[in-house]
Amino acid sequence: MNTPPAPLQILALNDAEDSENRIHSDEVARRYGFSSALVSGVNLFGYLTQPLVRQYGEQFLHRGMLDVVFLKPAYQNDLLTLRSESLGQESSSRSHVTCAYNEQGALLAKLESWLPAELPAINTLANGEPGKNISARPEISDQTIQVNLPGPLLHWRPKAEDNAAHVSVQRDQSPIYQGEHSHVHPYYLLEMCNAALKNMYLMPAWVHTASKLTLRDSVRVGRDYRIKAIPTNKWVRKGHEFISLYLVFHCDNAVVLEVEHTAIYKLAD
Repeated sequence: MNTPPAPLQILALNDAEDSENRIHSDEVARRYGFSSALVSGVNLFGYLTQPLVRQYGEQFLHRGMLDVVFLKPAYQNDLLTLRSESLGQESSSRSHVTCAYNEQGALLAKLESWLPAELPAINTLANGEPGKNISARPEISDQTIQVNLPGPLLHWRPKAEDNAAHVSVQRDQSPIYQGEHSHVHPYYLLEMCNAALKNMYLMPAWVHTASKLTLRDSVRVGRDYRIKAIPTNKWVRKGHEFISLYLVFHCDNAVVLEVEHTAIYKLAD
């Protein structure tokens, strides 16, 4: 039976105040009309996975599809309620929608997760060559985004202490994130997608809006990964300027993770 996970509450934490992305600072966030600094989308994503990992354990991070969208901002010390509903799809062995609500009942973020009988084919972009290393990152703009031109390869070997730091920020008690060969926390995993984006461009203030992940194998501490990012689209909506990327994580010669990653790189004035 596809029983939904039990509800969970957690206080939102802005752990990115000192990051390059100044949308996580009060001053810049207020300049764009927000009440204070935004809690990062990758942090919210981590919260949304917690009730699902509690229910399914490490199998949840071994294989499956995760589609997250961020609808409204979360702020420091917002008390979030995470609720899941079962979708009961016959073509999937598990299928849920998990939503994050603030104390006013506003829907802030939504994660759809499912394990299909067969994962979609690997994107043909996964096999292309990475871009050349760059001596200096250009500031992101319509002119500097070159669609379908891969960025430089990002090499990543997640350390146990770095994973533990992300787990601590999440206040996540799951044992699958502990030890020298543990699973990488989903928060850390999606943060590396942001790192690959920032490996290509300088981005003074931006907002992560959505990600769709295809997990093909577990991502673990102590292994070597190569991350390639390719801009696939750019557009303007309501004055906001967007970018979408395709990211692929290779370990040895295998694709372990694919991500469609979307962000507002320039907020409307």
